Amino acid sequence: MKIIGKKSLSLYVSYVLFFIFFVCAVHFLYTIIGHSILTYKFKTGSQIFSQTFILNNDVGWTQNKWTIPMKDLLKFRINYPFTDLQVSTGVFGSTQIIYNIIGMLFVTLFFYFSYRSFKEMSSDKIFNPNAIKWLQRFGYLNLIFGILSLVEGIGYNKITTSSFFQFFFLVFLGSMVLFIVAFFKKGYELQSENDLTI
Repeated sequence: MKIIGKKSLSLYVSYVLFFIFFVCAVHFLYTIIGHSILTYKFKTGSQIFSQTFILNNDVGWTQNKWTIPMKDLLKFRINYPFTDLQVSTGVFGSTQIIYNIIGMLFVTLFFYFSYRSFKEMSSDKIFNPNAIKWLQRFGYLNLIFGILSLVEGIGYNKITTSSFFQFFFLVFLGSMVLFIVAFFKKGYELQSENDLTI
C-alpha cells in the first residue's frame, strides 16, 4: 500500500484523524456549554441539571493534603450526560476554566489541521497549494501554543519539567512541520515547471 497519494495510507489516517477531531470538537463544545450552565447557575442560584453540572463546596473530591485547604471554596464538576463520568473539575472562578477551554481548543484544532493535511496528501498531486496551506497552519498552531505554554509558565512562575518538555515538543514539532512545508513548496514549484514543459 502506498503511503501518500490516492487510495493510500494517508487517506485512511485522515479518516481516523477526522473521527478524533469530531470527538474532540463535541467535547470542546460540551465543555463550553457546561461552563456556561455553571455560570448561569452561579448567577441565578438555579439547580438546573444538578447531577451533570455540579456547583458546590463539595463535588466529590477525596480529602487529602491538597484538597483540605480548599474545602470552603466553590468548586465545579462537569459530568458526561446521564453518567458519573467526569469531564472536568476545579475551583469555580479560577483561571483553570480558561485553561480547560484553551487546551480543548488546541487539541481540536490539532486534529483538524492534521486531518486536513493528511487528506491533501492523499490527492493525485501531493504537492498542491492546499497541502502547503494546511501543513503551514499545523506548524504555526504548534509554535503558537508552545510559546503560549512557556509564557504562561513564566507568568505564573510555574516552569516545571513537564511544562518545559511540552514547550520543547510543540516548538520542535511546529519547526519540523515548517521545514516540511519548505520541501512541499519546492516540490510544488518543480511539479508546476514540469507541467508547463509537458
